[in-house]
Amino acid sequence: KPSCRTKRQKTSRSCRAGLIFPVSRVDRFLRRGDYAERIGSGASVYMAAVLQYLTYDIVDIAGNIASRDNKHRIVPEHLQQAISNDSELHSLLGGISFSSVKDEPNNNPVPSAKRGRGKKPNKAVKAPNEVAT
Repeated sequence: KPSCRTKRQKTSRSCRAGLIFPVSRVDRFLRRGDYAERIGSGASVYMAAVLQYLTYDIVDIAGNIASRDNKHRIVPEHLQQAISNDSELHSLLGGISFSSVKDEPNNNPVPSAKRGRGKKPNKAVKAPNEVAT
């Protein structure tokens, strides 16, 4: 919940609506976007609430996917999986793509040759009893 001030100071429209998303910024984008001649005062509140709900839903599902993978951080792959696994979110956001996400998530990563100090590659060693010709 947003923290609203209890004194007699100006309260933001987000605070009055009980939202975290900025209602004034959404209102500014709606008015500058030239979507309609007239925009009601409740339109920006409603749209900010919808954006907040969608964001919460996507992050919640992606967080569940990240915790299932034993990760403490949500990465773009988790967001992509959250959108593709939920049918309603897929119908709304199915056409988007993240630039840092591969087409298919690789569950078995290949260890890098540069990572760590592993074993040195075995050189071809001649057997001591063989004679070179």
